[in-house]
Amino acid sequence: MSGPGERDDGAARPGAVLLGVVPLAAAGAVAVVFRWWVLAAAVSLLVGVGVLAAVAGLCVLTWLYLREVHRTMAGGGGAAGPGPDVHGEPAHRGYHGGPAWWDLCSAVRRTWRASALWGVLLLPHVAAHALVVGGYLAAAWSLAGALRVVDTGLRVVRRIRMVCPECYRRLPYPAYLCGRCGRRHDTVRPGAHGLLRRRCRCDRTLPTLILLGAADLETLCPHCDRPLEHRPGETREFLLPLFGGTGAGKTRLAAGLHLALAQAARQGPDSYLEPFGEEAARLSREGARALAPGHRTRPTPPGRKVRAATVRLGAGRRALVLQLFDAAGERFNRTATTEELEYLGEASTFVLVVDPLGIPAVWRCLTAPERDRLAGERSHTRDPELAYGAVRDEVERHRRVPGGRPQGRLAVVVTRGDLVRGTSVDPGGTPAREWAGQVLGLGNLLARAEADFGAVRVFPTSAVAGPDGLADPSLHVLAAWLLRPQGRAFADLAAGPATAAAGGAR
Repeated sequence: MSGPGERDDGAARPGAVLLGVVPLAAAGAVAVVFRWWVLAAAVSLLVGVGVLAAVAGLCVLTWLYLREVHRTMAGGGGAAGPGPDVHGEPAHRGYHGGPAWWDLCSAVRRTWRASALWGVLLLPHVAAHALVVGGYLAAAWSLAGALRVVDTGLRVVRRIRMVCPECYRRLPYPAYLCGRCGRRHDTVRPGAHGLLRRRCRCDRTLPTLILLGAADLETLCPHCDRPLEHRPGETREFLLPLFGGTGAGKTRLAAGLHLALAQAARQGPDSYLEPFGEEAARLSREGARALAPGHRTRPTPPGRKVRAATVRLGAGRRALVLQLFDAAGERFNRTATTEELEYLGEASTFVLVVDPLGIPAVWRCLTAPERDRLAGERSHTRDPELAYGAVRDEVERHRRVPGGRPQGRLAVVVTRGDLVRGTSVDPGGTPAREWAGQVLGLGNLLARAEADFGAVRVFPTSAVAGPDGLADPSLHVLAAWLLRPQGRAFADLAAGPATAAAGGAR
């Protein structure tokens, strides 16, 4: 027989089974009765969990992408890109000049490595980033183009053109040297290396526009590497070539024009004459001593490189860079040597220097005592028409519209006025044009010149200084006519007190 305890265990076992079956049956009954509701709840639960997971994952991916963008742009983790010395420019690129795209590519690449295939979900982020970068680049390059147009337009309006005094080539823009490290920057203009300023490899910033101070930097010619002390691009440049036969007096006339301008500039309260380079310094040193009566000026050596005597002439708030070219007369004897003087194609005003004593017809008109007295002063120069023809052909070769309307200005300067004064060929009160044509025999030359140039004028001059060291008034008259197209202020300054006294040659 079983004990009382065993009977209790047997009675409890059916009860426990019943307690387990009843909930299951109840759940089954509920599932049968409410089956669609339960299914909908389960699906909703799964969808909600999936959406939350997707949102959480997208947030994580977005945070990851933003983190990599921040690290790339602010933390220096982007691609290095080409170095600052690429294409000879020792300047760091502006952000629009390449780093913007480099940072975008670097951020995408780093995010892809961190997220693997899940990075596909970031395509909208990349598209938005690329759109922002594209808009920034469009705005930056549009600004760069606008700044260049404004800079070029201002130089055109102000008639500023830059010509190297050494190689005679026109400069679209000079090269600049960094004031800290001395590196050369060839194209300091708004572009890939900066909009308003560029950053040198030594981290010094340089302005990109002349209006912002680029003209104050040390400049070089990008073609011949010659230092340009006169700071090109800051103000207008005026090229003045002197040409004529050997011994015609070009060097003495150049010294006389320099002295006349220097003395006129000293008389004005807001005027000045600032020399640049060796040639201008030589003219400043010699000054009145070179123009003393009886002083024999050494002729320019034929093989010497023609360098411009560059000065800056200031009249009030305006300034003008004057480049005076004095080439040896032998260079105008042959076409090949004349073609080497490429500055002739950049000039618009020319000075033909004629020695009246060197013209055989004039020499024959002198009396015997006059010839004896002037024999030591006479130059055996060639016919001035030969020099004129060589220069005229060179100017026509460079003319923008060959065979077009006559342009440019020509001053026919008859030197030795102090020597012919009182002789048989003294012009006296005869108009200069008539005297040169009839007495000097320059009628054919002047007729050709008037057909080739827009304005031609004859100037009898005396390249001498008086006992007081002042330049002859005829030099002031000549300088005033030469500078008149550059502005009335410069013409009035050059004329000085000679305007009322001399009145001007006609």
